[in-house]
Amino acid sequence: MSSAIDAGPIAFRIGQIDTLAKCLLASHALYSPEMRASLALHWLSRAWEQYRQDRAITLGASLIGAECAAQRNAFLTLLERALCPREKPLTQAIRTVRKIAIRPMASEAADAEAIVAASTGDLDAVLGAFDQAKLPQAPLERLLTLVDRFRYSSGDERDALSATARTPCWAINLAAVALGSAFRLSETPLPFVGVVHRRLFRADRDAGERRTDGRESLLAALHDTACDVARMPRAADIFAREFPNQRSNSRLYLAWMLLFGLGGLTPAQLARALPATKAGAAKLLRQLESQHLARAHGPFAPFVCAITIPMALPDWRHETAA
Repeated sequence: MSSAIDAGPIAFRIGQIDTLAKCLLASHALYSPEMRASLALHWLSRAWEQYRQDRAITLGASLIGAECAAQRNAFLTLLERALCPREKPLTQAIRTVRKIAIRPMASEAADAEAIVAASTGDLDAVLGAFDQAKLPQAPLERLLTLVDRFRYSSGDERDALSATARTPCWAINLAAVALGSAFRLSETPLPFVGVVHRRLFRADRDAGERRTDGRESLLAALHDTACDVARMPRAADIFAREFPNQRSNSRLYLAWMLLFGLGGLTPAQLARALPATKAGAAKLLRQLESQHLARAHGPFAPFVCAITIPMALPDWRHETAA
């Protein structure tokens, strides 16, 4: 009975995503290459934020910042390992991040290699689970089966909360970003960030509580991906309204798309991304600031995106009530 109740809202969100993917994202007229690149960078940033949460990394909030370079490079390498060879947007986004970020020191590179070596086993085990025919087809049942298969703890077994001490939650979420179609969440392969949270691995949660938590995290991941797809054209429209009649060789639009996708950029980072001189990149960011699309917090702080675009997608309860 619970399976039938859960299936309706999830199927509704999947239908929304499939519609957006076919009618909006697949259109080259409605989705420019700059918008696709910005969307991929945004998904990569969100995946890094979820990875930090899953592995209890407290520093390095910015994907392209100097903090946690070893952890970030390990994250990028592990994601590359999970990605389908034909997955171009995220692969290009990883290249862009490596181009923008400061090159790691030798010690940081060695630390990243050690993290990758210690993590590869968990990631390969999760990826290998998708090749087994016993996995259910329904998205929620599929997710819960994966969680049950990889629930374990290296903490104090007398403490129920210690079940989150060591789990492959990060690997399941990384797989959902790299191989979203493997979770049966959309017809078009798309990244889904945060399909599972560490609390699902806690030993003090019964099957009903885990099912509720899994359903809510799955619905949230579906909703966030749908909003991301629908939000990018609005960001492009805002730029077109604030900066009409741009020259064909102007790089202001590209600077805006990079800023919107990553959330924040210093002139030096933007200069490496375009490429351009640092002075030229700073001029572009100040132009965006003049129209309130960017905001600076100080001479050495990055310019951050100054606008938020709220999204209101109808949900299952609204449609059934109507």
